[in-house]
Amino acid sequence: MLKVGIWLMLSLLSGSGLIVYALQQQYEEQSIDFRILHRDITVKLAQHETILSLLSVTSDPSAIQDKFPQILAWKPLPAAESSNTLLPAGNGTYWLNAQHFALLIDLNELLAELPQSHYFRHVRLNWQNAPLIELGGNWQPAYWQWDKRLTSALQPFDLSANSDPDWARLPWLLLLLSSLGWAGIVYFTSQYRVQKRQRKIAVLREHFSELTRLNAMGEITTGIVHELNQPLTAILSYNQAALRLINQQQVDQVPPLLDAAVIQIKRISALLLQFRQKLAHDQVAFQAVNLSKIWLRVTMLLENEIKIGKVKIINRLPEQLPDLQAEPLWVEQILHNILTNAIQAQQHNVAGSAWVAIEATAAQHGITLVITDGGPGLSEQALQQVFMPFFTTRPEGLGLGMALAETLIQRLHGSINAENIAGQGACFTLWFPFNAQEE
Repeated sequence: MLKVGIWLMLSLLSGSGLIVYALQQQYEEQSIDFRILHRDITVKLAQHETILSLLSVTSDPSAIQDKFPQILAWKPLPAAESSNTLLPAGNGTYWLNAQHFALLIDLNELLAELPQSHYFRHVRLNWQNAPLIELGGNWQPAYWQWDKRLTSALQPFDLSANSDPDWARLPWLLLLLSSLGWAGIVYFTSQYRVQKRQRKIAVLREHFSELTRLNAMGEITTGIVHELNQPLTAILSYNQAALRLINQQQVDQVPPLLDAAVIQIKRISALLLQFRQKLAHDQVAFQAVNLSKIWLRVTMLLENEIKIGKVKIINRLPEQLPDLQAEPLWVEQILHNILTNAIQAQQHNVAGSAWVAIEATAAQHGITLVITDGGPGLSEQALQQVFMPFFTTRPEGLGLGMALAETLIQRLHGSINAENIAGQGACFTLWFPFNAQEE
């Protein structure tokens, strides 16, 4: 609509300018015709006065009328009637009196010989504010009007003429071409601006894509560090414990520790494989996942943290819980991060009062999983930003655990919600569909 408005405005402005110019040209042409008409009538009237001064009783009337057809008659005047005046005789005629003679002059004939008199809508000769003759019918107002006094001593007439523009002579074709030209200019200008804007957007998108890639690499690197930190710490603890037992000659207790370290190493391998799949956009093949087995594996992976924090694990998962179609490592990471946060949130609890409970309910389309703890709960700010990347309430935290959990559960077409339960602590409610498809 803006382009149409601009086109209309430019077309109207240019069209108005062309019309004003064309009308001005017509006015100048008609003004020239009026000046010519005024000059020719002045010459004719001067001829009348010259004839009057040269007339004598021996003059031939027929010869005078042949040369001056507007002179209808002439007559000598007695000395008593000579008054050097003008007497209207009606129908555009008048008597012009001199000292000895009078001429009967027909203005109709006089004006008929002048072509310029036909170029106007109306032509009128006035004498003493009364019309002697009017060409073009009764006088009506017109678009243009001209008035000028005739310079004649005996015939002091006022010449008036008016006319209307010749609308057919206006440059209609030029107006159309001008409108089409403005339309083309507006179109190509808008196209140029659109292309310029698109080029600018393309440059900004390229710059943004570069920043996004750098940011994504930073997030992936931070995520790898976050996910690998715990299994590496566990491996270090297991190996240190194994070395201590070997030094104490308690070799029979070493194999379980080495088995636990192997499990953590395999988890590191699986995590690195998962990150490689994310970078390569490999399609993940979902498989049957048993939540009870995944939960037991998570508690085993965090066994050291559970023992150090003296956290009681309350498992209320049904024995006959249906399997999910998902990526096992994703579900494990989700539960691992939630349980880790629950353990860390209860570090300052009274000894023996820390606990984490899990329960599940199967419905028609999926499983609802509820994980609660005995910690202090989440603050108002934490409830609003718990799933935002890099938000953390711990000085040493990276703030990626819950953000990663939300991302993974969304890729499974599930959902996660955080809230506080009065008298207990934080509560995370997760919903997993039975047959998820990777986003």
